[in-house]
Amino acid sequence: MSLRVAVQTLGCKVNQYESSYFLEVLTNQGYREVPFSTPAEVYLVHGCGVTSKASHEACRLLRRAARTNPSALVVAAGCNAVLEGRRIAREGLATHILGNDDKYDLLRRLDEPASRDHPVVSVGDPRSIGSFRAVPVRCPPGGRARALLKAQDGCDAFCSYCIVPYTRGKSRSLPLEDVFAQAAVFVEEGFREVVLTGVHLGQWGRDLSPPRRFSQLLRRMDETVRPKRVRLSSLEVLEIRGEVLGEIRARSWICPHFHVPLQSGHPEILRRMNRKYTPREYGEILRELRSLFPRASLGADVMVGFPGETPRAFEETYELVRKLPLTYLHVFPYSPRPGTPASKLPGRVVGGELRDRARALRELGAHKKLAFMEEALGTWVEVMAETEIASGWYGGTSENYLHVNFPSSAPIPPGTLVRVKLTNLTPRGLVGRADSGKGPAP
Repeated sequence: MSLRVAVQTLGCKVNQYESSYFLEVLTNQGYREVPFSTPAEVYLVHGCGVTSKASHEACRLLRRAARTNPSALVVAAGCNAVLEGRRIAREGLATHILGNDDKYDLLRRLDEPASRDHPVVSVGDPRSIGSFRAVPVRCPPGGRARALLKAQDGCDAFCSYCIVPYTRGKSRSLPLEDVFAQAAVFVEEGFREVVLTGVHLGQWGRDLSPPRRFSQLLRRMDETVRPKRVRLSSLEVLEIRGEVLGEIRARSWICPHFHVPLQSGHPEILRRMNRKYTPREYGEILRELRSLFPRASLGADVMVGFPGETPRAFEETYELVRKLPLTYLHVFPYSPRPGTPASKLPGRVVGGELRDRARALRELGAHKKLAFMEEALGTWVEVMAETEIASGWYGGTSENYLHVNFPSSAPIPPGTLVRVKLTNLTPRGLVGRADSGKGPAP
C-alpha cells in the first residue's frame, strides 16, 4: 500500500509551482496524493508569510493535519516556516520545519527521525541563498489546465512593508536555456497555456552572467518551443515600459492580461513604501496599456491603511483607481510584518476605518469588473476549458482573463482552447456559445 501525502499551498504562484515539484518528487517515490481533509501519512503546508492572516492560516492547517492523523509527519515549509519556525516548534505544530532553500531536501528530511516534540528544523538564512534552485516540473498535478513556470525567485526591491526579501533572499533568475527547456516540457505534456511567474518577474536576468533583460527573454521565447499562449504574472509599472512593452506588443502569443501593482495613489505614501514611481507615472503606463490593448484585462494590488494614510491620502488613491482603466482589484488591508521598516512607522489605520476603506475599494473593483464584462458582450474570445461545472457545461478563462461558462454537446478535456461568443451576463458570470466553425477568429 502506497503512503498518502496531502499538500496545501498558500500564497503566490511561485509557491504553487514549487508545490507541483514537491508532489512530483513524492509521487515518483510511490506516494499517492489525497485531499488535505482526509487521512494521510504525510501532510505538507506550503505557507505564505506576506500577511499575518496568511501566517495564521498556515498554523491553522498544521493543527488540522495533526488532528486528522496524530501519527502523521507534518511538514511546515516556505516563507511562514522561516518567519514562524520557532513558534511552530515551540507549539508542536509540525514534525519538520523547512525554509525556502531547505524545503528542496524534503525527501531526505522525511527519512530523519522526527516528532512534534522533537521536530527537524532547517530554515537556514535566506540571505545566504546563492543561485536559482532549478526544480523542473513535468506535469502539474490535479488535472490543471494551465502550467506555471517559475523563472525568477527572491527580490531586491525592499518595499518597506514587505517581508519577502527576508524570507526568499535576493533576486535570482532561471537561466534562459532552462526557461526554454521547462516550457518545452510543458508543450510536450500538452499544455496550451503557461503562466510565466516569479517573485519579482521583471527583475529576471539581472543577476545572470552576462546580465540579461526581461525583454530579451520574451524575444528569445518567440524563437523556441513554447505553448500557444503565455500569460505573464505581476509586472511592476516601471518595468513594463520601453523594450518590455514593445516586445509584448509584438508577440500575439502573450495574453492581453497585465497585473500591475499600484499599492497607493498618494505620492507620500508611495515614498514611505519605498515604491519608486509616482501616481502620475502609474497612470500614464496604465493608459498606454489600454490604448495598445483595448480588450486587455488590467489588474492592480492596492493596499489600504498603511502608516500615515490620512483620509485625504486614501481619497486620492480611490480617485486615481476610479479614473484608471483597471478591470479588477486585489485589495489588502495593511498588515505589519515584524522586521520590516514599515512595522515601526506610526499612524497605522485600524478597526472600522480600515474595514471601511477596504470595503470601498472592493466595491469599486467589483463595479469595474462588472463594466469590463458588460463591454465584452458580443465579442469572440478564446477560452481555455478548465472544469465541467455541470453536465454538458464547461467553465474556463479567456485570453483576457474573463471567466466564461459555455455549453458543449461533446466532452471537452481540460486545457482545450475553444472559441466562444459572449452572449449574456448572469449572476454567475459570463455565458457564451462555442464556435460552430463559422465565427470569426477571436
